[in-house]
Amino acid sequence: MRNLLIAAAAIIAVAAPGVAAAQTGYVGAVYANTDVDGAGSADAYGIEGAIAFDTGSSLTLELDAALLDSDDSDAAGAIAAHLFSRNDRYLFGGFVALADSDDSTTWEAGVEANKYYDRWTLAGSLSYANNDDADVDGVAANVQARFFPQDNLRLQANLGYANLDGPGGSADGWLYGVGAEYQFASVPISVGANYTRTDLDGGFEADTVGVTVRYNWGGTLFDRDRNGASQAGLSAVGSLLR
Repeated sequence: MRNLLIAAAAIIAVAAPGVAAAQTGYVGAVYANTDVDGAGSADAYGIEGAIAFDTGSSLTLELDAALLDSDDSDAAGAIAAHLFSRNDRYLFGGFVALADSDDSTTWEAGVEANKYYDRWTLAGSLSYANNDDADVDGVAANVQARFFPQDNLRLQANLGYANLDGPGGSADGWLYGVGAEYQFASVPISVGANYTRTDLDGGFEADTVGVTVRYNWGGTLFDRDRNGASQAGLSAVGSLLR
């Protein structure tokens, strides 16, 4: 866990406007409350960051990192790297991600794509994840619809599905979510809120409400979606921390 936290903190530390050079990125604070049916609720808080780099070719590299802690559980961290090609009509690429919480480590790899419309973005991913510590692996699909009624207002809906195989057999899970983010015109600060519902076979049900405060650079939220670090929520591992 310590090595992951150091690496994630380093990614966030270099996420600064001078590094981003014509791209977009952000650093921010996160708070979330998760209420598990029949098992009570827990609060979590942490930091996150994302930044995109031009590679000198037609490809863009995006790095995401997030760290969460809770009074009721161990600290958790996640790192993801995305490599993709993007133009004014679509994005296509792949990603690898790592999430860790004490003695439990999950690896994930997948493909992702965005289709751009006038004020809409339709995004999706397919991935495979493995956790040897829990002897669990699985496949996941995630779809997002993002709408920008104005350049600094983002509305989002999300639908995810996963099939997991473990010692107890196979299980299916669904994730539903909505969210919004608004960036102020006078300062590059944005505030966001989101709600996520998780339903798993066997009766596990949970509701998560989260808020974010971010410092952004490189333009508006619409600019970030079309030209910058826009892929952080597409990996299943990344979604665990958002």
